[in-house]
Amino acid sequence: MGVLPFPVASGPVVPLIPTDIAATLEPSTLEVSGAAAAALEEFRGEFGPDDAAFAATLLRAEAAASARLGGLEADARETGLAERGFAAAADARAVASVLAATLHAFARPGDVAGVHEVIDPGGDDAVDDLALDGRTLLVPAALDHAWLVTSRPFFLGNGRTARAVLAARLGTALAPLPVSAGLLADAAAYHDALASYRRGDANPIVLVVARAIHSAVENARHLVTVLAITREEWDHAMVGVRSHASARDLVGVVWSHPVIDARLAVPELGVTLAAAYTAIETLVERGILVSRGPERRNRAWLAPALLGAVDAVVQRAVAD
Repeated sequence: MGVLPFPVASGPVVPLIPTDIAATLEPSTLEVSGAAAAALEEFRGEFGPDDAAFAATLLRAEAAASARLGGLEADARETGLAERGFAAAADARAVASVLAATLHAFARPGDVAGVHEVIDPGGDDAVDDLALDGRTLLVPAALDHAWLVTSRPFFLGNGRTARAVLAARLGTALAPLPVSAGLLADAAAYHDALASYRRGDANPIVLVVARAIHSAVENARHLVTVLAITREEWDHAMVGVRSHASARDLVGVVWSHPVIDARLAVPELGVTLAAAYTAIETLVERGILVSRGPERRNRAWLAPALLGAVDAVVQRAVAD
């Protein structure tokens, strides 16, 4: 498999390096990548339908780690507020866009231009559809990732776009591995590997992605353990609440949206504004949600357990 040039509106992009760079891969590199692929498959196999609620937090962790690699500083709380349209710092808004782009990538992993459009709306009208190798194997995914980062077909956001696509190609909707958390664990090696790729040596980037998978799997397993405990705690907290109560449905909404407001709750629950507030207050009373503050207008509620779990993924990565 070679590195595929990305066609654009004005004609094909000339690759920065020969398209047969995959031929430079050493047997030891392929062996390491094979072990990482096996670890990835094992991770995927650990998830079942009952774990579907965890996917949203894993995706948030991927976006947060990717944003940190891009030099953006915003915690999960500020990112969640930005996502809901509340006033937030520029970095928080940018991280929210990375999350939206990651969600788009998992929905349409081949739509690289669409992923970038979420990160930098209207930034590159000249870029047409970008075609990546459709396979999800580790080696082609790593090589295409490096090509996209180093060839810079976009004016802004190449790295964030490329990492969202990489995560989507290596993960599944049920078990999205936060690969960027693994890359963040050795950011210097990641950037060095991209420089080596530009010079024509693909071995370092494949090795870095392989190591990132092992690191990300360990980090993600820690996260999933925390989420499983949180689910048990929330189930216990909801004992006594009627099975058909809107508050129970709201718990499911919170798993996907750890920062909520009435504008989100009403359509998600399909209830009146008054009923939405009642459901929210039930979750506050049960310790699942906390109010952002004393504001009477633009009120928001947070799920500290989920937001803290996302921040912890980034902290574990940078501490490695």
